[in-house]
Amino acid sequence: MIQVDNVNIGGKELQYIKMDMWAAPLVMLKGKNGYVMCGYLNIGTADKLGDLAVRVTGVKDLNSVLNSKVVECSQEAGKKGIKPGDPVSDLIAYL
Repeated sequence: MIQVDNVNIGGKELQYIKMDMWAAPLVMLKGKNGYVMCGYLNIGTADKLGDLAVRVTGVKDLNSVLNSKVVECSQEAGKKGIKPGDPVSDLIAYL
């Protein structure tokens, strides 16, 4: 099953996407300017495309994404000062 919801977080409109896989769900939080992706997805590809992206791991739903910390970030995210260890909740404005 694929779930797509529009959510408002801190006054920012985002799309939350969740797709059930086998061992863990694929989750993503997408804004107009960038996104948070789970460990299934690849920062190298985000870099090749010039995307503002961060990767988090161990997430299973929207709440766990919002309470997670950045594991890896794209070059574009780094230009905004985003770095590994930053709480996702602190970077919603960049998305």
